[in-house]
Amino acid sequence: MELKDHLMKKLNLFTALFFAGLFSSSAFALDLNKPLPNWIDAGRERSDGRPPSIIPGEKAAPPADFRIPAEYEPVGAVVIGWAGYTDMLSLIGKAVTGPGHAQLWGVSAPASVPGVPAASYSRINAPIDTVWMRDYGPFGVSAGQGRPGIVDTIYRHYQYRRNDDALPANLGKVKKIEVYSMPIILDGGNLMVDSKGDLFMTKRTYIWNSGMSPEAVDSALKSYFNVRNIYAFEYAGYPGEPADGTGHMDMFMKLLNDHTVLISVAETEPFKTNAEKAIAFFKGRKAADGEPFKVIQVKGWQDSGTWYTYTNSLIVNKVAIIPSYSGHPEEEAAAKAAYQAGISGVTVVPVPSEDSIRDGGSIHCVTQTIPVLPGRALDAGEVFTAKPEFTGVDISGAIVPLRYSGGSKALDQLINGL
Repeated sequence: MELKDHLMKKLNLFTALFFAGLFSSSAFALDLNKPLPNWIDAGRERSDGRPPSIIPGEKAAPPADFRIPAEYEPVGAVVIGWAGYTDMLSLIGKAVTGPGHAQLWGVSAPASVPGVPAASYSRINAPIDTVWMRDYGPFGVSAGQGRPGIVDTIYRHYQYRRNDDALPANLGKVKKIEVYSMPIILDGGNLMVDSKGDLFMTKRTYIWNSGMSPEAVDSALKSYFNVRNIYAFEYAGYPGEPADGTGHMDMFMKLLNDHTVLISVAETEPFKTNAEKAIAFFKGRKAADGEPFKVIQVKGWQDSGTWYTYTNSLIVNKVAIIPSYSGHPEEEAAAKAAYQAGISGVTVVPVPSEDSIRDGGSIHCVTQTIPVLPGRALDAGEVFTAKPEFTGVDISGAIVPLRYSGGSKALDQLINGL
């Protein structure tokens, strides 16, 4: 009883502070001419000092048959957040809905997007703070029994960008999809899975969740994403601050299929050694499908503090949407060849990413994929990713503090510091 009373007093105070400062952290967030970077902009953002929050109604771990598909499995929709780099987002949307044959879901986006057919586009009127959809957006989960779901992790900038952190639950609300709250800080850019139950990430995930043991973090990841093996890599700059600004897996590595990996190599440190260690890991190793890993190298480089990489791409139904950087035609041609060598029958679509990469991300960072349910045709009307009706729907983004549940150990861990 003493614990409950203590928590209730803390939560009452927390609730009052919460509503008093709900929007303070994102006052400048939707300035399309000056988007917030992937990292925190100390001049425009400040922490609210509160612990993680959840949307009412979120559930615990998903059923055992749920899993998160690999990006190269069938994709039904791509979610973007209209919070900056709109020319780039428009070109991504055109590739997604054109050769990619998928839906485009635009959060806080306009009524239409240039080059995107109306029949393939849905606008979601939910609040967001930034464009970095991969990191805070929904993890689409498919099940053997054909039931959709969303796993909602804690965005690493949750104390600064509450609307971003709430987006997966808001999307589940409007789509009437069950949302499973995962008590782990995890950005989508630092998550890579194959189709056989292997998960790849950097050790940045353990640093974000330093209050838990690595074994506890792994256990949660295995439970929620239904993976068997977890492989944690160093990032450039480990164990200190990441040299690329994020420490995410997608800044230097990408799976092209279950046994082919693309790795960004560089001539300068710390990127050079980081890539060498990653290549050494895969050398001589067999993938989960029994095939030996094939490693394809692609050039990356640092210029004026910005890390330029071609691994920060999006794969949508055998269409590889890759970054394009001005003044580097030879590097881009080599990158296109690398994707063609790794993905049979791929269509490669370069999209200019000069502005976004300076802020810590490219094509992969601003998109999130929603899978097609297993056993369903990609264009079937009843699939999880059929065009939803969002017209006139307005999501408030209301969030509540984590509450003492009396039974959920995972959620209770998050309020120990209250």
